[in-house]
Amino acid sequence: MTTRLPFTLTPLPGEPFGLWWHTYAVRLDVTRTTLAHAAGIPAGAQPGPEHAPGIACLAGLSVSEVTAMFAATRPCPPEHVLRVWTPQPASRFCPDCLGEGTCWQPAWAIPLTFHCLRHNAPLAERCPACWQPQLQRIAPGGVGTNRLSCSSCGHNLTTGHARPLDTCGGDAAGTQRLLATLLTRTRDPALTGQDRERAADDLTDLTLIALHLSQDQVSKRGGFTRQLPAAAALIEATTLLATPRGTRDPVPELVTRCCQGPRSRAIPFSWQTASPALITRIARGRDMTLTPIERIRYATTLPEPAPRPRQATDPALTRAARLPDQLWPAWAIRLADDDNVDGPVFRSAMIAALLLPHSQLQLNELTSLLPHQPRTKQVGHQLRRLGTTSGDSRALRILTELGLALDHHDIPIDYARRRRLVGNTELIDKPTWDRYCHDAGLHVGRQRRLDLARRYLYELLTGGNLATAPQPYRLDNGAPRIDHIEFCASMPVRLVTTLAAHAEQLLHAAGITAEPLSWQPPTGWVSVTRWPGADPDRTDPRPIHDALRAQWGATSHNHWAPTQVVAESLGISSHHLRHVLRRHPIAEAPYPRHRAGAIIPMPANDRETGYRAEPGRTDPQRIFLVDLSWLREQYTTWNRSITHIATEIGCRPATLRAFAETHHIPRRPRGGSRDHIATGTIIGHPANLPGLLRKALRGQQAHHRIERFLLMTECSSLTQLALARRIHQSSLTTGLKVLERNCGGPLFHRRPHPQPLGLLTPLGEQLCRQARDYLARSTRPRHEVTTTIHGRSHINAPIATATTSK
Repeated sequence: MTTRLPFTLTPLPGEPFGLWWHTYAVRLDVTRTTLAHAAGIPAGAQPGPEHAPGIACLAGLSVSEVTAMFAATRPCPPEHVLRVWTPQPASRFCPDCLGEGTCWQPAWAIPLTFHCLRHNAPLAERCPACWQPQLQRIAPGGVGTNRLSCSSCGHNLTTGHARPLDTCGGDAAGTQRLLATLLTRTRDPALTGQDRERAADDLTDLTLIALHLSQDQVSKRGGFTRQLPAAAALIEATTLLATPRGTRDPVPELVTRCCQGPRSRAIPFSWQTASPALITRIARGRDMTLTPIERIRYATTLPEPAPRPRQATDPALTRAARLPDQLWPAWAIRLADDDNVDGPVFRSAMIAALLLPHSQLQLNELTSLLPHQPRTKQVGHQLRRLGTTSGDSRALRILTELGLALDHHDIPIDYARRRRLVGNTELIDKPTWDRYCHDAGLHVGRQRRLDLARRYLYELLTGGNLATAPQPYRLDNGAPRIDHIEFCASMPVRLVTTLAAHAEQLLHAAGITAEPLSWQPPTGWVSVTRWPGADPDRTDPRPIHDALRAQWGATSHNHWAPTQVVAESLGISSHHLRHVLRRHPIAEAPYPRHRAGAIIPMPANDRETGYRAEPGRTDPQRIFLVDLSWLREQYTTWNRSITHIATEIGCRPATLRAFAETHHIPRRPRGGSRDHIATGTIIGHPANLPGLLRKALRGQQAHHRIERFLLMTECSSLTQLALARRIHQSSLTTGLKVLERNCGGPLFHRRPHPQPLGLLTPLGEQLCRQARDYLARSTRPRHEVTTTIHGRSHINAPIATATTSK
């Protein structure tokens, strides 16, 4: 059971536990190990929040007060610094004070006390007779004794001190006065927490400098020894720390001298416990020897020092949760307007660089915070290359200022929520994409264009990198990436506006109503006005549009990527050009709006009727405009076949068939119906035929029936004709029945079967006359080939010439 101590030390607001624990042990004149044992903390264990109840019981505090000290953002000075602030068994002393009857002072046992301000004389450290250190002489009640003799030889300590302490020509009294003031201010309840923190920082920095002055080459020994700083080191440390700005700073030189090696870090390990102000001062003094990563981390490229503020958590943790997975495109162009920079890799590395300012995490820890987790080697390589490309530190300064500005400004888009949204939502389906393309006057394309549209929406919503995006949005380098780039750059303004409205509908459906569709930090967040690259917001899009149209007009096909050539002709990078095209799309697509050979409806205000062909850059690339009313009339009224109509137009039958289906023109059954004029039956338009002949030519193999009908008029019976032509009589009978049905009545005066055929009826005479006249006017030669396969006759030729008489 923990026993409460009779003395209670009330913690100050914001005081770290380590400093309070150290002060409590000093006030009790015990070691911290003894104090930990009294609080029930196991041997070898460091006090932690789990020990708060025992510590509170020991010190007479509440558990919440102890827990608050463990949660303080202000750090505790390191162990080697606290040792310098702790009273030692061996104590300095002032012979003059002892000679005047002054008791032994407790402050003399603190290593920071080396000068008597009362007599303006250095304190003695050893007996002048035996040269032994003197143990501190403090009674158990904390009151000093007045013993004047040496504990070893009995010599009177007030005499025999002939030589004063060598202060190396410094202001010993001023240094001692400063140290005493700082020691008091670290726990002065009358001061604000900020003033106490500043005093503790100054005292820590002064102690660290003195330790390094006393212990040269600290890094080679792996840390500090228990050697305490001498008075000369404390005086010199005060001088170094007080060096005015604008002069050559000796502290970075001391750091370099004490921590020599083949590769010294920006802030060596022995200096990392210094205050943020001293760390920034050291890093700025060593700026020319630092890597780009360290220059951004310690903000050395800024015009004024920017010490890292003390926070409960590392700023990179909060920053990473608010960022997209790649740098905003406009800012990437401002950093480097160069095609030698790989856009996706560069932007992915630069978003990781925004996590560096004021962060104490290692680079691999920073990259693991991002959703795409870029490689640390790529981040370092891109930053080194960026510094080489720009030729100065402007690019690193922009990254530093932008990263720090993110901590003080709101980002109106929750990128993490949007990444979750696109992972659970189909961004656009095929019917919607088809409708958007039809409305914009573009050809729909196949699955490839739908996939490109989905990737475009993914970038628009998340600002993400397609190279690291989840499936099905991920896009590898090479031809697919070039295809996507050209697809986005060539979208007309109408389609871009439609897709933007579609993306906003997706956000509203997910309950996201207070965010803009896209956003980027304003340029006012940084102080740089002359960019290493270029500002795409100031680029006029009209020359780009004109050059793009000219380039596409000079291209003989529509599968070539022209943006690279256009960018080179305008003296900008392709990344720059594509970003401008995304913000200012062209009015119309520079490629043909429809696939070569496509059929589109003729506009209602078009004076022409029927159809016409629109010429392309090459003849195979022409498209066809067809009047829907004309097509419906030809197909349903005149009973023409799709193939026959397509031959007249000059298009492909399959394309015309798909066009008719799209516009809801009812199709005949496969193989045609008995009421249509089959392909190849006639030459020309059905309107040029007499009405009765046009009816007779309906259905499949109508030309065979007409020719056989003419042959029947020259024979006395069907049996005679069948034997003469080697045709099955049943096929002649069937053909005659079909012909009579199409014409609407009998063609012969028939006697009961099997009597010979009679004379022609008036309807038959009319059909015979029309058929002979039409065949006689036809100029196409007749090439009838009659074959017999398994006893069946096949005649393959359209009606074009008249048959010879008997």
